[in-house]
Amino acid sequence: MMTFLGLGPGRDFVLLALPKTASTTLERALAPYATESVSSPPGRKHLPARGFVHTKAPELAAHGHPRDSYELVTMFREPVAWLESWWRYRARDDSRRSTAEMSFEDFARHYLAGDPDAPVPQGRPARFIHAQGAVAVDRVLSVEHPEVWSAWFSERVGVPLEFERRNASSAERGELTPATREALVAHFEPEYDVWRRLADTGTWSGARGTRLPGLSQ
Repeated sequence: MMTFLGLGPGRDFVLLALPKTASTTLERALAPYATESVSSPPGRKHLPARGFVHTKAPELAAHGHPRDSYELVTMFREPVAWLESWWRYRARDDSRRSTAEMSFEDFARHYLAGDPDAPVPQGRPARFIHAQGAVAVDRVLSVEHPEVWSAWFSERVGVPLEFERRNASSAERGELTPATREALVAHFEPEYDVWRRLADTGTWSGARGTRLPGLSQ
C-alpha cells in the first residue's frame, strides 16, 4: 500500500504505509487527492522502502518524477506500542491467526524468538524504512502526534483533511514482565533511535541516509 500525491514542485510526496501506524486512515483521507495511483505488487499490501527503492522509484522516474522531486514519507510509533497493536489486532474474532488466547507477554516472547509458527509480525519498523544500508525515507511522522501529521498532510494537500479512524483494535492493554520489556527495548534499539528523534516535534525531516545502530545491513 502506498499513495503518490503529485501536487506541484515542493509538494509531491509518496506515503509508505508501515503496518499498525494508521495507514488505512491515511489512505482513505488522501486517496481523493492523489494525482497518480501507485499500487504495491500483488500480495504486498505494505510496500517497504527497500521494495520502493528497487521497483517503484525507477517507475516514477520513468514517468517524469525523479527521486528528488518528491518526499518519501512514513508514519512511526513507539516500538513496544507497535508490537502491542499487532497483538490486539490479531485478538479480533475474524483474525486468521488469532491471539485471543495468548497473553501479550507470550506474544512478545514469540516475537523475540522469531517464531515463524506464532501469530507475530515477522518484520520490524526499522527494517521497513531501511534500504541500501541506511534509512531510505525522507520524513518520518509520529503516530502519537496527530496534531503534527494531520496538519502536515493537510498543508501538503492544500485543504483541511478529516481522518476517520479505521481498523481500530480493542483498548485492552498488554502486560509485560520487566525482563521481557527490557529484552524488547534492547531488540528495538534501531527503532528507539528513530523514536527519540520524533519525541519533541513529532516529525523527523532529512532522515534519508541515516544509519541506524544495531541494524544489520
